[in-house]
Amino acid sequence: MEILLAGLISVLAILFLLLKIDIRKVLAFDIWVDLGVTALLVTLFAGTFSGMFAACVSGAVFSIILYVLKQTIGYKRLTFHGWETVTPKWQENFRL
Repeated sequence: MEILLAGLISVLAILFLLLKIDIRKVLAFDIWVDLGVTALLVTLFAGTFSGMFAACVSGAVFSIILYVLKQTIGYKRLTFHGWETVTPKWQENFRL
């Protein structure tokens, strides 16, 4: 149980840091951010089996959260003309 709690707390700490930046700009590079965070967590928790398990749980939870955020709020894509907002497909069909 402590392993899961350590994983969830570390994911929440990283998410709060990413929320200080514009999260939609971070979601444009979600794969690279996911790989970097997972590698960072594996490095930080290396040394014991329980630490590696906490890192794996944290990486999986972080991946799921990034995917859900990208599908619900969309993201901002970097173009030659600046940042362009990309809305999710379900929001395009859901106009009131």
